[in-house]
Amino acid sequence: MPYAVRLHDERAAFLSLEALVWRDGPVCPHCQERSRVGRLSGLSSSIGTWKCYACRKPFTVRHGTIFQNSHVPLHVWLQGLYLLISSRQRLSSQKLGQILGVSVRTAWHLKGKIAAGVAASEDHATPFPREARPPIEIRAPLPEATSPPQPGQAVYRARYERFLHALDNLASPCSDIAFLDALNRLLSQPAQPAPRSPVSIGEQQLQLSLFDEPEEPLERQRLKDVSS
Repeated sequence: MPYAVRLHDERAAFLSLEALVWRDGPVCPHCQERSRVGRLSGLSSSIGTWKCYACRKPFTVRHGTIFQNSHVPLHVWLQGLYLLISSRQRLSSQKLGQILGVSVRTAWHLKGKIAAGVAASEDHATPFPREARPPIEIRAPLPEATSPPQPGQAVYRARYERFLHALDNLASPCSDIAFLDALNRLLSQPAQPAPRSPVSIGEQQLQLSLFDEPEEPLERQRLKDVSS
């Protein structure tokens, strides 16, 4: 399905978000131009980058959203959102970081931004109309590996396999709809400065974990976060 929501790599995540945000086609956020825009596909261009040939400025679908200016890849944001919605936001920052392959500090940042964004728009956000909800292929098999492999493909594949494994223990039948509604709420929230952590990294790691055994010793994870 060309417009199905897929989260297995960065390109798929951008295509999915573009289909959700730009339902009538891409639009330049700087000058609102719709016709004189084109996708940049050169090797030096970041995934998901477009250029407006009216105002000559580049842009992506992240512009004006909670995802703007974040160093975290878009597919990591979306996988994290799906995991948190599926676990009713009870997944610890430590476990979230292990699944997504990011530090506890980054996982804490994602969790806080997602929780704040969803809560801030609970009273006024309009859910996706049922007829406008795109198909979701979260559990679809990974595409066949290309030859030669694309940059980052092995990292994307390993992360997605951990994500799918985690969903076996977390996902509920209503997760897909809840994920779309939460994503809609986040898209209505403008980019904001990152909050400062009120607790130390060690305290963050003591949050409730839904898994019995940690995948990495606490001391090793603490040293990793200090060096990151």
